[in-house]
Amino acid sequence: MPFFFLGALSFAQIEGSAGDTATKPFYATVAIREGYDSNPLTESYQSGQGIAGSTYTSIQPSLGYNYTGLQADLALRYDFSGTYFPALSLNYDIQYAQTLVGRWTYAIDPRLSITLADNFLYTEQPIVDLVTVGITPLFNTSTINNLATAEAAYRLTDRLSMVTRWNNTLVYVGGSGSAVSNYMNNGAFQQFRLDFTPETVGTFSFDYQLYDYDSDQFTYKDNQQASFSFGADHTFLPQLFFSGRAGFQLNDNFGLANNPTFVGSGGMGSGKQELQVDPFASLSATWNYEERSFVSAGVSVAVQQTDLATSSDTEAYTLNFNWDHRFTDKFYVIQSFFMNLAVFTPQLSASEFAAAGLAGAYQGNGQQTTFSYQFKFAYDFLPYLAAELGWIYTNFGSYFEVNNSDGGSYNRNQVYLGVRGTY
Repeated sequence: MPFFFLGALSFAQIEGSAGDTATKPFYATVAIREGYDSNPLTESYQSGQGIAGSTYTSIQPSLGYNYTGLQADLALRYDFSGTYFPALSLNYDIQYAQTLVGRWTYAIDPRLSITLADNFLYTEQPIVDLVTVGITPLFNTSTINNLATAEAAYRLTDRLSMVTRWNNTLVYVGGSGSAVSNYMNNGAFQQFRLDFTPETVGTFSFDYQLYDYDSDQFTYKDNQQASFSFGADHTFLPQLFFSGRAGFQLNDNFGLANNPTFVGSGGMGSGKQELQVDPFASLSATWNYEERSFVSAGVSVAVQQTDLATSSDTEAYTLNFNWDHRFTDKFYVIQSFFMNLAVFTPQLSASEFAAAGLAGAYQGNGQQTTFSYQFKFAYDFLPYLAAELGWIYTNFGSYFEVNNSDGGSYNRNQVYLGVRGTY
């Protein structure tokens, strides 16, 4: 299921997005901040070493373009974030991230439209929720995460419509031992939507995803998923919207090469499909209680990918919450909360792990938790100039049956004061 960018979306929500200035064809923003980061390299508090904190200076420019035509819409945005930490070593004192987002929609006729979109992220800084489930968020020299989609929306009748989508995800994490995290994902999504009433839409969805990991050493991590779900979208009031989905996922872990000395008959490596059935569910709601003020929340249960050497996927429970509130026309607060619990059951036993000669220490059953909360107070002195005061808290916990000291758990606090200009 496509939940990999929940963390990135929550970050974009609190920082602002292209939609904030969609009425302008060209727009630009730049934020300059001074702050303090208690753990910029996301160092583990289990390592027994002192955690290096640092003040920092950051600059975050953004450029965008929106075009709205009779049949075609186009939106482009480029974001850059550069941060200097004077207390860190020369190897890590400058960290940056770049994001390029593009979306093009063309209406062939009133019933049929196509959309092409791409979201490319390149970073040389630790972003804890870049991939939200099972990916240990340690510092890496370079990380690429690209999501490309092609979608067609077609209304079959006045009440029945459908959405067909193809997606491709590429995750590349630089640095030693990172091959376990690198993969290519291709998928196909089909949804039918039935308008029961103007306020209620029922859905039936099928989602197929195929994951191919980069290193031949981890071929047992290659897997495929097929998900089926029923759901509904309902507008209770013009200001209150609800969406829910429920179904199940079929997961097939391909296993290692056909080697009976590694795993017994019918197990991993036997060449047989190894299907497991897991529940899938998601609920979300949005309440626009005042002009430019809203509350939104969501919860989901799904199977996701992981970078653990003994597992190809994990059962994940995710909760997110956003709250934007306008105290006055000029003074407002933006808040974002995210929590994820990933439960791991290894596909390899300790003896199988050792027999395969895989790197690292065997950990057995376990769980990882990612928790983040961020808020930003802002005051608009002028329509194009605002002051900002913010705090971002992140906690990552990793707990396993054995070799728990290798979990990489850490805490991180970031506070900042800055200004933002908008054109």
